[in-house]
Amino acid sequence: MRKPFLVLVFVLFGLQLTAQQAVSGFVNFDDSNAWKPKVYLSQVTLSDAENNPKTKPIAVTDIQKNGFFKFDKKYFSDNDKIYQLHVERIRQIVNDTIANKVSFMLSAKDKIEFQKGKQVFSNYVTTSQADREWQKLKEFESRLTHQYLQQEEMSKPRKGFVKDSLQILLVKLVGIKELERKQLLDRDISENETYYLNLLSELKSSDLTPSTYAFLERKLAYLTNADLERKLSQSRWLNLGLFFLTVIFGIAVVKTRRNRRAALVSELSKQELTIRNLILQGKSNKEIANELFISLNTVKTHITNIYSKLNVANRKELLQKSTGTST
Repeated sequence: MRKPFLVLVFVLFGLQLTAQQAVSGFVNFDDSNAWKPKVYLSQVTLSDAENNPKTKPIAVTDIQKNGFFKFDKKYFSDNDKIYQLHVERIRQIVNDTIANKVSFMLSAKDKIEFQKGKQVFSNYVTTSQADREWQKLKEFESRLTHQYLQQEEMSKPRKGFVKDSLQILLVKLVGIKELERKQLLDRDISENETYYLNLLSELKSSDLTPSTYAFLERKLAYLTNADLERKLSQSRWLNLGLFFLTVIFGIAVVKTRRNRRAALVSELSKQELTIRNLILQGKSNKEIANELFISLNTVKTHITNIYSKLNVANRKELLQKSTGTST
């Protein structure tokens, strides 16, 4: 009874480990001593996948003695993204022709398993429908490029460098139309906008007729305008927010100044406050003395105290500070 239970536990544990793996399989080395025993995982753009540049890994895993490796789902996005696996030689070899990289499209919901074979990364099976469609598109582009090269090699109507550049552009256009047919183009443009804008610039400077790439130009114009409207909307909200902040700051400054003036005025005695108000009414020292039945010297003494407490030098500054005006 105990033995079947342990077998069931191991099976369930193995299934749980498998469920956590997004990428697994085998690396096939003719001479494992010539390679580092590690597989590097990178997330790349469509342009990177085509040009095959050096990319910064997001994860590294060890290769077991039998060539097996695996990556957990935690390294992959919930949405379909393009990833690349690569291995590195211990010593670089000049004119090395062995393909040590492979690109694929995957999400955390899918799995991919690399099989044993003759190449470093041989064939694989995947549950990703997006990757299967993408690989079909790449194969279609490759066949189309081969056909163009064969036809041009036979006819040779133009010089080699012109022929190659136009062929590449035409193949890219065919691939883009295929993405459009599969309703994948909008998403790919949103993720690789710079690539498509550069491609459109190349098309416009080429000998191709504008009608050949007019559909792409319209698509980019629509998407870039939508992006521009979004940025303008964000700018409007930002400006509105800055306006309200400015108003709030201005109100705070005015209140602070009023409170400061009120605090200073509260330091005046009752007689000094009366004389200050008479000064603000435009009355002279003599008129103030007559109205309050005090001597002119007493008025002058009070005025000196008022100026000192309010930190002003004359009637003009007193008026400005009391009314909040400035020259």
